[in-house]
Amino acid sequence: MDNLAWFKEAGGLFGLIVSTIRDYVGLDPVAVLFALMTPLLILFARHEVRLRRLQSIKDFLRAFDPNAARDPPQAVTPAAQLPQILPRPEANSTRDARIATNPSFEFVKSKYISDLRITKADGETFDRLNDVEQIDWILRNVGGFGSFADRRLFYSSIGLVILVYFGFSALNATLLCGLGTTGCAPGATYGSWAQLAAIGSLAFAGAYIAAVRSFVRAVAVFDLSPYGFLRQTGEVVASVIFTIVLFALLRDPFAAVAGILPGAAVANTDTHIQPVWYGLAPLLGLLPQSATKFLLVKFQSLITWIKTTDDRFVEVSKITSLDVIDGIDYETRFRLEECGIYDVQNLATYNPIMLHIESPYGIYQTFDWVAQAQLCHILGLEKFLIFREMNIRTIFDLERAISSRQSVPAFDEICAGILFAPTSGLKKTLQIADTGLVKVDAQQAAKVGADDYCLWARLRIQGTDSAQAAEHVLRWIADDLHVRRLRRLWIDISNSLGESSWYLPDNPDAAAVVPALQAQVAA
Repeated sequence: MDNLAWFKEAGGLFGLIVSTIRDYVGLDPVAVLFALMTPLLILFARHEVRLRRLQSIKDFLRAFDPNAARDPPQAVTPAAQLPQILPRPEANSTRDARIATNPSFEFVKSKYISDLRITKADGETFDRLNDVEQIDWILRNVGGFGSFADRRLFYSSIGLVILVYFGFSALNATLLCGLGTTGCAPGATYGSWAQLAAIGSLAFAGAYIAAVRSFVRAVAVFDLSPYGFLRQTGEVVASVIFTIVLFALLRDPFAAVAGILPGAAVANTDTHIQPVWYGLAPLLGLLPQSATKFLLVKFQSLITWIKTTDDRFVEVSKITSLDVIDGIDYETRFRLEECGIYDVQNLATYNPIMLHIESPYGIYQTFDWVAQAQLCHILGLEKFLIFREMNIRTIFDLERAISSRQSVPAFDEICAGILFAPTSGLKKTLQIADTGLVKVDAQQAAKVGADDYCLWARLRIQGTDSAQAAEHVLRWIADDLHVRRLRRLWIDISNSLGESSWYLPDNPDAAAVVPALQAQVAA
């Protein structure tokens, strides 16, 4: 039965196109539709994502850096009058709160304009514009769909277009045959071309869904590239080939995996496709590289030269879920996974401006999440939760508690007690490794456990300058590039809020620091 008959009978332009493709060109109209619309819809979605996020970047600049659309700001508050909650600049320097000059923001902006083609004449005009005017110029002149970048990506997807056409053409034939060869080739035996084509088409269906999911994730983070199209084309081909090989080798997967017939070939007189393959074939295609991994595990005993993995410490090296971050729930965690953030370490090193632009969450929310994740990533989950109960939620809260000019030595002692506390992770590591730690007292060394060693280390610090020791610990654990980046963003955004955000008018420090608030207090 012709499954396109009702299209042709409907007449009209669509019926004419279907009839022309089917009767005169000799192609499968459904396969042609999927082959062409798959890359075109992905590229159009990428185009719309670019326009929307460039507009968000412009709005961000106007909100946090009003000077980005004007000349650079002049000198404002002298260094001696800056509040102690902010890092004090060098002498004779001025406070420049331009977010546009921050490398983190420049990286976000360049991500969405670096692949645009600008002529030499336009480039001279483009370079003279400020940040907001550059974005407006891009939206006005290079914002149309079908630009050079879009055409280049479409050319790289030609291989995928051809593959999708033949894949859907085979899948259409398989579905018309009732997911088998009974209706199309009654005399087909096991391993015949008709059955291999049926299994391959089902594997293609799963691989196609996996490829589309990968493209959608790439569009969400604006990471679609020619490499992505080529990689997914290769993944689909590999999944189909290895699934067909598995089907030819393992007619009954359950019998082979369970080892029902160890040391002997699997025999079965039934020439039909085993029902389990109707679900296994698309599943192997849906999970990239699953078929190759299945073969590797099955025949690993025969390949002795492959290096094995030391998985003794899997129990103490688990990833930390995003659910531990205050403000991230079950649904938010899966939304962040679309941006490539799967655990606390990913979030700790992520650019908060990038996360704000590429997700529906506000800049203050993303900033707070990244600051929390950095504290959790540096200290570990157990110590992070203990500090949070003491109202130290972010890496900057801990930095303020220990290194602030207004901090007192008692806080250094309190924080040092937590920093050097023995954890279950340390105890399990020593237990799995079957080793111990060494402490030295009075020129005598002794092998001790986690509790005794942490107590000895804490007493050693107490015997010196405890405040200096705690500050040194903080310096080495917080001296990471992603912490430095976040610290600079914190300073720039804080400065962009203006002097009136430093204190409330009735604060005793306000009159000495902020002249604008001094008048309010006097009034």
